[in-house]
Amino acid sequence: MSPSGYKRRKKGDRKAKKIEKMTKKIKPGKKTGILSPKKKGPITAIGAAAENDSDITERKRVEEVLRESEIKYRLLIETANESIVVAQDGLLKFVNPATLGLLGGYSEQELMDRPFPEFIHPDDRSMVVENYRRRIANEAAQPRYAFRVVARDGIVKWVEINAALIEWQGKPATLNFLADITERKRMEEEICRKSKELQEKNEELTGFTYAISHDLRSPLVTIQTFLGHLERDISSQDTALVEKDLGYIRNAADKMGRLLDELRCLSRVGRIINPSEEAPLQAIVKEALDLVAGRITARGVRVDPTEEPVVLYGDRTRLIEVFQNLVDNAVKFMGDQPAPRVEIGVEQAGEELVLHVRDNGIGIGPELQPLVFGFFHKLDPGSEGEGIGLALVKRIVELHGGRIWVESEGPGKGTTFRFTLAKTRRDQAGEEKP
Repeated sequence: MSPSGYKRRKKGDRKAKKIEKMTKKIKPGKKTGILSPKKKGPITAIGAAAENDSDITERKRVEEVLRESEIKYRLLIETANESIVVAQDGLLKFVNPATLGLLGGYSEQELMDRPFPEFIHPDDRSMVVENYRRRIANEAAQPRYAFRVVARDGIVKWVEINAALIEWQGKPATLNFLADITERKRMEEEICRKSKELQEKNEELTGFTYAISHDLRSPLVTIQTFLGHLERDISSQDTALVEKDLGYIRNAADKMGRLLDELRCLSRVGRIINPSEEAPLQAIVKEALDLVAGRITARGVRVDPTEEPVVLYGDRTRLIEVFQNLVDNAVKFMGDQPAPRVEIGVEQAGEELVLHVRDNGIGIGPELQPLVFGFFHKLDPGSEGEGIGLALVKRIVELHGGRIWVESEGPGKGTTFRFTLAKTRRDQAGEEKP
């Protein structure tokens, strides 16, 4: 072996020994800066690899939990029946699908960054905006209240809001849950209406009971009084006085009979209902006028019914009674009018038709007008009838979904009774006739 070869081997041996010496110094768990030269401090060589794997595994686990949580909450928000809205700087920043339905068919893109007051009913806008302002300013605000929104198609809906202050993308915002309570509001209003009607009926019943007791007691007192006179006059055999006593008793008994007949008629209204049908106004009026023809002729009253083609809907017999009683009342209170006249007509008032019976008779003072539809109320105590006709008319009109009121400029100025009936319409076929 040449000397040079030896030297090379000696050199190689020295390098091998140096590596072996360094390897022996690096033991498991011993710190060294060789594997992580960029770190400020040394790390465990074998532990570093183990720690790196553990961090990656934990990070992946956390990411999976967050992903599942996001899917879960997104599903809850997208399938919620309540509208969920985030408002920031007065603008809509987030809406869920239920909001799109509540507002009547907007797309999410159409709603984004729109001022939320645009969708609030004008009458409620200031209240909602003020509550929003106070909440954003972290001041005391109503957490839950009701207001109206206007959908895309113009339909007004009632909502109840439950709001909270949150942070959205680093800025204050409100998280709002809106429940559609339109149907609940409708039912509440219906209950209030029914309650008011019930109260009015109770008051009417109280007045009715008082009037009945008063009007029935009057003929009873007459009968009792003249029975005593009758006994005395029979004892004295005064035939003329006996006949007079019997006349008073007979008239009182007849009055009681009429009262009971009219009460029975009134009680049937609303209980015994004939099948509803359509009938031309002129046909109903003609039948009513035939029933009071005797009084009309005797007083020489001119009656002018309208010729407009109008169709009424309801219980035909009851509708005839309405016109019969109104015309009879008009003729009865003509006073000394030299040219008595009754007009039966119809007028368009907005979307409804208003019927009327107008006369040029004695009129009604403003202080008496609220009383005309009361039970047994008579403007002239000496007039015929028992004061139940207009009460009957009012009940029939209300039974047919309408309302009735009286107008008069005062004594000597005539009277007009106006009323509506549900489903009254113009006869288009009749209008087309030449």
